[in-house]
Amino acid sequence: MLNVYHTTTQDSIERFLFTTVHDLILGVVREKAQGTNISEEQIQFIADFYKYSFVGIMLDWIGKGMNEDYNEIVYNMANTLHGSIANSISNFTNEAK
Repeated sequence: MLNVYHTTTQDSIERFLFTTVHDLILGVVREKAQGTNISEEQIQFIADFYKYSFVGIMLDWIGKGMNEDYNEIVYNMANTLHGSIANSISNFTNEAK
């Protein structure tokens, strides 16, 4: 990964990660938004919000040489995100009422 990071333009890496992560998160957001009145724009916004967070953390970790324990990063991200996508959907849904 570090070789790819150092031999490929950062823009290419970011585009790849943004696309991949967005698609994954969008699926989760859509699944959790079923049965709500949340708009497609709001679904996309939530997916983008988390996409930038995930990719930013990954790029920071890669840029620092990938020396930090990725298990700890994943654990911290999981704790931070626990329930937050559903909460975001709920906040948008309650706003629309």
